[in-house]
Amino acid sequence: MSVDVELYRSDDYVRTRRVKLMPLLRPIFEWLLGESLEQATFRLAFLPVPDHGTLDGEPSVRNLRGSHGYVHVRIVVDGELRYQHPHALREIVARPLQQLLAEEYPAEKHWGFGIVAPGLEHIALVRPTPPVGGLVEITTDHRRPAAFHVEEIPDPEPPAATLRELGVLGEGAGPRAGRRAGVGVVFDGDAYAGLIGTTPFSTDVEEGGFLAGRVYRWAGHPQRYLVHVTEAVAAQRTGASLLQFTFTGDSFLRINSALAQRPDGERLAGWYHTHLFAASAELGLSSIDVDLHQDTFRRPWQIAALINIHRGRRVLRCYYSEGDEMRSAPFWIGAP
Repeated sequence: MSVDVELYRSDDYVRTRRVKLMPLLRPIFEWLLGESLEQATFRLAFLPVPDHGTLDGEPSVRNLRGSHGYVHVRIVVDGELRYQHPHALREIVARPLQQLLAEEYPAEKHWGFGIVAPGLEHIALVRPTPPVGGLVEITTDHRRPAAFHVEEIPDPEPPAATLRELGVLGEGAGPRAGRRAGVGVVFDGDAYAGLIGTTPFSTDVEEGGFLAGRVYRWAGHPQRYLVHVTEAVAAQRTGASLLQFTFTGDSFLRINSALAQRPDGERLAGWYHTHLFAASAELGLSSIDVDLHQDTFRRPWQIAALINIHRGRRVLRCYYSEGDEMRSAPFWIGAP
């Protein structure tokens, strides 16, 4: 049985490389048994016993398939069962990985790994939400009046634009829903191509990011908006699993910093993320997705783009919030 270890760098857990498992295991058990195991057969059974802990020290190492945190090791030499015992992957995989990675990547302080082996293909790989730095807990005395208060400043009224002005060739070029929807979306060609094909997305965990662009009133329809998406920006400092994608405060700090360096008028137009199953009319945004959007992306023109990935095919859909509901937003591809 060929078994690999997929390595993920930093506490953003960016997939980096694969290494073979046996060169990590063999020295441990040679030391334990006091003999060479070059000709031995290792039989491994990965057990559904959770271990979501992190190996301390530098670099820290975490099993990202923590639902299967133990392995039963059987070692056969010349037909004789020489050893058998269950071990935590944290002990016999994370520890030698820690030594290897400290030598090869001395500046990197955080790593994750996932076992790649027959039978584990459908075991969820979970990228934990990274800790947010710079937090300070403040305890207030409620008996004293507040020294200041915070209130939201209304956004300036966006300029008006037509679909043609945003590069759409013909007002009739979109879905019929565009005639009724409160928000329409125009993607630049490169942004659309990235979401639908050229941006590499994981097939193990959901991934996502932010949509940068400009906002307009839909000319001739003053109660409706046009959102011009100029770029899809992968989010940093996120958490993810097969079933969920999570932003952190650091994610928003970094995208806001990036947007501050962009040309005037570009804003946080919304967000995008993947679902790792086929698109259907019945299954769009999950309840978790809806809560995230309505709690975080609260401007009426901010959109949620969903990319369903199944068997190498991608389907893109867009949504906006109207009251307590998420509605489908039509989209077009602008000419260059």
